[in-house]
Amino acid sequence: MLNLHSGLDTAMVATGNSFAVATIVGTTGSTPHPIGTSMLIHADGSTTSSLSGGCVEGAVHAAALEALEDGRERREHYGYSPTDAFAVGLTCGGEIDVHIAPFAPDSSMHEVLDLLATFHATDPVALIRRIDIGSTGSVLVPNPAQLGLHDLAELLAPVVGQNASSLAATLSFQLVAGGRTGIVGLEGEGASCAETPIELLVESRLSPPRMIVFGANTFAEELLKLAPMLGYQSTLCDPRAAFTLQPRFNTADEISTVWPHEYLAAEIAAGRIDSRTVLCILTHDPKFEIPLLTLALRQPVAYIGAMGSRSSHEARMLALRGERVSEQELARLHSPIGLDLQAGTAAEVAISIAAEIIASRSEHATMSPLNTRSGSIHSRPQSRSRAKPAAAGQTMTQEDPAWT
Repeated sequence: MLNLHSGLDTAMVATGNSFAVATIVGTTGSTPHPIGTSMLIHADGSTTSSLSGGCVEGAVHAAALEALEDGRERREHYGYSPTDAFAVGLTCGGEIDVHIAPFAPDSSMHEVLDLLATFHATDPVALIRRIDIGSTGSVLVPNPAQLGLHDLAELLAPVVGQNASSLAATLSFQLVAGGRTGIVGLEGEGASCAETPIELLVESRLSPPRMIVFGANTFAEELLKLAPMLGYQSTLCDPRAAFTLQPRFNTADEISTVWPHEYLAAEIAAGRIDSRTVLCILTHDPKFEIPLLTLALRQPVAYIGAMGSRSSHEARMLALRGERVSEQELARLHSPIGLDLQAGTAAEVAISIAAEIIASRSEHATMSPLNTRSGSIHSRPQSRSRAKPAAAGQTMTQEDPAWT
């Protein structure tokens, strides 16, 4: 449901209006949107957002209106049938499971959506809600990365019951704190006395990851334009104020004229560098690069790339070895930076760098043309972990991996 914030009109879900929420809770193969994507169907037939870009919207809309009519939740499965021209399904060949829940005019979901609408698109927030049939309840969590396990258990108690709150918090915590989305199932004595186990949809969004670009030049100018499209909060760092403070770099969220290695050291000390951070060194100058890379390659960041020719790369590696940077640390460096797209312009070079950053997020990225591959285009393997707490029987967590 976190996808709804951009199109959410609180007047449409204000107390006094009925609506249904249709949410993707399972995916197989190539699908337009991931688990957690939601669509509102209002009592007057209007809709907010989309689940599939049009493939199954009509069927979901009809099922949601039925749910509003009889007041019952339901699950619908939509796949692809090559033999039935009139079958409802995804033209991309994948399959989705959709949970559809109606909400009455006095439902607490009105308050949840009203509060969600107050968040900015990049604000950190988590939403946890019951999706097992016959149950409702949800909780909105601001600043999920700062939430402790005990605090999460207290927030979940009204949603799952006091007996199940600790187990639910334990299984949900990594998703919430890591800004990830997934389905958490609880069963056993500690979870519920009902035949149907408790099922939670956990959606969490953290503050945007950072892209720090070192070196104020034309390549940096173009790369900074791409940063917001990729979801990054951007910083340009170059101690040469005459270059750095030019208006063409105003697309950066932050500009620093501190020496690169000093800036990075200060950000590390302040706790503003994490495992999602991307570092792009475009300085072309060893006096900036070597101290910076010596520090950067020892940090658990997502990506480190440095621009330069083959000869510059060899000289760079030699200098870094002279600074006692290990071979294991050197192996993390993307140098020369970017993918081989035969880029000719600064904008094309920036695209090649962005493409490598995207590819580095997943071990399944082949960086080869899709027409040379077979199988699913979108490799979204669902990781499953199972545990058997003594007091609660079997539990299962199904995750939809997210690079953030």
